Amino acid sequence: MYVQIVFFADISNTAPQRQIESEVINAYYLTLLVRKFNKENADRAFAVDTFEMTSIWERKKTKIKIDPGIYKYIVGVVNESQHWMLVVIIPGERRRLFVDPLGERKGKIKHCQDITRSFMRHRGLNPSRWACDTLPHPLQQDATSCGAYVLKFAECILGGFPLAFANSASSVNTIRQQIAVSLLENTDDLTDLCHLCGEQDGDTHWIDCDI
Repeated sequence: MYVQIVFFADISNTAPQRQIESEVINAYYLTLLVRKFNKENADRAFAVDTFEMTSIWERKKTKIKIDPGIYKYIVGVVNESQHWMLVVIIPGERRRLFVDPLGERKGKIKHCQDITRSFMRHRGLNPSRWACDTLPHPLQQDATSCGAYVLKFAECILGGFPLAFANSASSVNTIRQQIAVSLLENTDDLTDLCHLCGEQDGDTHWIDCDI
């Protein structure tokens, strides 16, 4: 079971004009979106942690051990130069999707094709003839909302909906707010955790925390 600790400072970065952090990305799409999909569907989805997915994107070794054939969706969010992008593998349809909030360039689609081919081959599948394409979607209008976009893209794909949503500044701020509220509504009881380091050490004053 995946456990993700998100502090209030992380959630506060869902505010307008702030860059959404990896902790929020992981908690929202790994814990909430994929958990909801798996609860409501006979098919299964698997989410790759952003750190692992970024390593795959950079052609580094990964510790992920899965059988891709048992999943309808394998979803990963990549961070490249402080910019979030979405990668989705759909084994049953023999295809892969790459979605960039700023728009997809041929070189990035080719890179997605190459790294997902390597990833799948090392796990027993041969995706040489699998398509790697994208989907129509609204484009990011600012410099900081890529995280909100990729989470909305992932939500639409897992829900079986087109990537069609309003992308005005106020609409994207609403998406940011929905992400924050969803995380707060689905949090565990953190009463006994240190507000600074997140450890449970029996000290309820949190004054002399040793980190």
